[in-house]
Amino acid sequence: MGAGIAQVAATAGWKVRLIDVDRSTCEAAKKGIGKRFVRNVAKGRMNQIDADDAMDRIMPSDITELSDCELFIEAIIEDIDIKVAAITPVLVVLPEEAIIATNTSSLSVSELGERIGAPRRTCGMHFFNPAPIMKLVEVVRGTNTDTTVLDRIATIAANWGKEVARCADTPGFIVNRVARPYYLEAFRCMEDGLADPPVVDEAMKTIGGFRMGPFELTDFIGHDINTATTRGVWEQWDRPSRLAPVALQERLVSDGMLGRKSGCGVYDWSGEQPVCVLRPPQGAATGISELGDTAERFCAAAAGDPEALARCTDRQKIVFTRILAALLNEAAWAAHDGVAEPADIDVAMQAGVNYPRGLFAWASDIGENLVAGTLSALDASVDDGRFAPPA
Repeated sequence: MGAGIAQVAATAGWKVRLIDVDRSTCEAAKKGIGKRFVRNVAKGRMNQIDADDAMDRIMPSDITELSDCELFIEAIIEDIDIKVAAITPVLVVLPEEAIIATNTSSLSVSELGERIGAPRRTCGMHFFNPAPIMKLVEVVRGTNTDTTVLDRIATIAANWGKEVARCADTPGFIVNRVARPYYLEAFRCMEDGLADPPVVDEAMKTIGGFRMGPFELTDFIGHDINTATTRGVWEQWDRPSRLAPVALQERLVSDGMLGRKSGCGVYDWSGEQPVCVLRPPQGAATGISELGDTAERFCAAAAGDPEALARCTDRQKIVFTRILAALLNEAAWAAHDGVAEPADIDVAMQAGVNYPRGLFAWASDIGENLVAGTLSALDASVDDGRFAPPA
C-alpha cells in the first residue's frame, strides 16, 4: 500500500520520500513502481517524460530527511502499538504543521492521534488496494481532528485524482461496514436453501448490474479477510443481527477454503473455469411463497434492464431483493449512526467497491414507500430483526 500511495503522489507531481525500517524495502518499492510505469507507458496510459519525472520525485530516505514534509502517510501493519512506535520518532523531525495521515482500515484514528500526542493534525486517509487503480479515499475525522486538516486532505486526494468520501471515526468507516450485507445475505440465502452460489451471483449481476457476484467477490477477497472484517465490525458495533457472521463462511476459513489464493473457496479455481463446490442444504427453500409478490415489485423498480430481469427466475428475484434491500438498510443505518452523509456514502460505495449506483440514489429511484414496504415484508419473514430500518 505504501508503494502504491507513493506512486499516486509522485504521478500527481509531489516529491515523495519513502521510509521503512529496512531501506532495501524502499529501494525495492521504487523498482516496483518503475516497472508499473514501464507498463503504463507501453499501454499508452502515460508518456515516457512523465514517467521519468515521476520516478525522479520518489526518493528512498530516512527519518532525518523529513524536515520539509507537508504530509506524512503511514501505511504499515494493522496494529496500533506498532503504528504508534513507528510514528512517534518521526514527529521529532516533522514540521509542527505537518499532517499525519493513517491508511488504517480498521483502527481508531482518534486513539492513534491521542497516543502520538497530535490529535488535531491526525486523520485517516484510507486508500483502497491497489491504490494507483482504486478511485476512493475515505477521509476520516478523528474526534479532535482540526477541520482545516480534513479540508486539506480532501483537496490533496482530489488533486491526486481520487474520489473523496468524508466519514467519522467509526468501526469499518463507510465501505467496510455498509458492504457487509452483500456477502452476509448471500450466504444466508444459500443457508435457507434458496439458491446455490452461481444462481446468486448471476442474480446480482443480471438484475442489479454488479460487476461481480457476492460469492465470486468473497473468493477474490479471501474468506479469511472477509470474515475477519465482518467479525470486527460486528463486535465493534455491539453485535447487531444485520452484521452477524455466518457460520457457513467461517467454516470455509476453518477448512482452509480461502478462495482464489488457496485454489478453492466457494468455487474451485484450479481449472480454466471456476467450478462451484459449495451447495445449499437439502430441503425446501424458505420464504418463496411469502415474498414472491414483494420481490416482483421491488425488482421491477430496481432493475436496470427490464429485458434481463424478465430472464430471471422467481428465486433470483427474491435473492436480489434480500441482498439489495439489506444494503439499502445498512446505508440508512450508517447515516443514522453518524458515519457519513448520504452523498458521501454513495460516493464511497461506487468508487470503493464499484457498485452500479449509490445506495441512497438507488433507494430514491425505487421509491421510499416501496423500499419501506419491502423491508417490512422481509423483516416479517425472519426472526432476527435484521431487516428492521432505523427509526
